[in-house]
Amino acid sequence: MKKLIYSLVIILAVAVVVSCSDDSLDPLQLKKVQKGTILALRGQQLQNIYVDGIPGAELFPKIATGSEKFQFDAEFLSEDPTTLASFDIYVIKNIGAREKVLLANIPFSQFTTADGSRPTVSVTLNAVDILTKALGHAPTYPNGVLDDADIKTLLSTYAFGVQMEIDLNLTDGSKVYASDLVAAGLYASNQFYPAQKLTYAMTDYCPYDAASWSGQWFGDEVGPGVASPVGGDNLGSFVSIGPNKWRFDNFFGDGAGVFANIEFFPSSDPDTQIVKYLNDPGLDYQVNVEGKISGSGTYNQCLQTLSLTTTYKVGTATYTWRYDLHR
Repeated sequence: MKKLIYSLVIILAVAVVVSCSDDSLDPLQLKKVQKGTILALRGQQLQNIYVDGIPGAELFPKIATGSEKFQFDAEFLSEDPTTLASFDIYVIKNIGAREKVLLANIPFSQFTTADGSRPTVSVTLNAVDILTKALGHAPTYPNGVLDDADIKTLLSTYAFGVQMEIDLNLTDGSKVYASDLVAAGLYASNQFYPAQKLTYAMTDYCPYDAASWSGQWFGDEVGPGVASPVGGDNLGSFVSIGPNKWRFDNFFGDGAGVFANIEFFPSSDPDTQIVKYLNDPGLDYQVNVEGKISGSGTYNQCLQTLSLTTTYKVGTATYTWRYDLHR
């Protein structure tokens, strides 16, 4: 069994002992993964997944224009950083039988090393290449959008995202296959989170529909020192008080007649589908309560959900929490 990557020795010590008696129990399949070598995820995708809890990258087929990019940063982890020759990026095609389609080869010459750090690389792929060269679609982007057939396929067949795998080609002629990385512990660590298995989320998009927000709502209070009953606070029905503006009762579970006002800001960009509490200067937001509300959040038209970071000041007390609203 060849030598392990520097700090992986400590993390995998127990696994190595077990694997000596039974290779099938080796979580990293170290007899296949030569030199304990992996390509670790870095940059914005790692931030999205590990910190923000959102997809590393996502495409919105209904509003795709053909200019979208799939980007990721990676760091090569190995005892000897000169052992990587290149890596191959594959897209997993799920139409019919599962097929592993080669999309690109990235040579080691594209890696950079600064101030003695390990080799890193930034990769940018065209979304249209993923759709056409790998998945076999033929989008023409009429009027700046995908056709209905492509949209349906991407949102159904690839409802859990387009899976991508990266296999490493080492200078000694051996390979490190993405399929050999099976250690759950790697995905629990931001240092070793593998870039060799990536997902391009296919996310639905629905334009703002004012009428769809009327009706009964419930809210879950999320944060320290707050709690909602099972099913959430009964907020009553959203009542329109102006264009894209709504009022709901039972704010913070304080009872009917204690209301809050919010405003939606429709956008064609899913990242800027914003909703805010109305905060006109001097306006009291609750009936019979001398309190003030501030905060903002996002809404999802397709799922009919919205989330608001909330600061509620009443008297000398200040409460802060996140309100997750749902039907």
